[in-house]
Amino acid sequence: MDQKVKLILSLVIPSILFILISLPLMRNKIPPNCAYGFRLKKTLANKEIWYKANQFGGRCIAWAGFISLAGCFWLFLNKENLSWAMINNMGLGFFVLPLIGALVLSLGYIKKL
Repeated sequence: MDQKVKLILSLVIPSILFILISLPLMRNKIPPNCAYGFRLKKTLANKEIWYKANQFGGRCIAWAGFISLAGCFWLFLNKENLSWAMINNMGLGFFVLPLIGALVLSLGYIKKL
């Protein structure tokens, strides 16, 4: 398998995992705990805030995963026209930037609750 394809696939798998991990949060299936979800003083102190924050955060993480997948798909379609270094840097950007955006949006939402 081509190195470029391996690199792209190495970003696809975590993107899919983020989508799968976000599903129980979006559906309010995860009660307050110390291991999974947005575990802040504010969210752990109030069940209503916990569920609202994690539902919103789950949606943000899912969107970040879909955006990352779209970026990986674009990289795969253009792998012949891009250098290995460009794929590496763009792939990292397609993966990290949406997650940072999801985190910032989620923390902003929690702050307003």
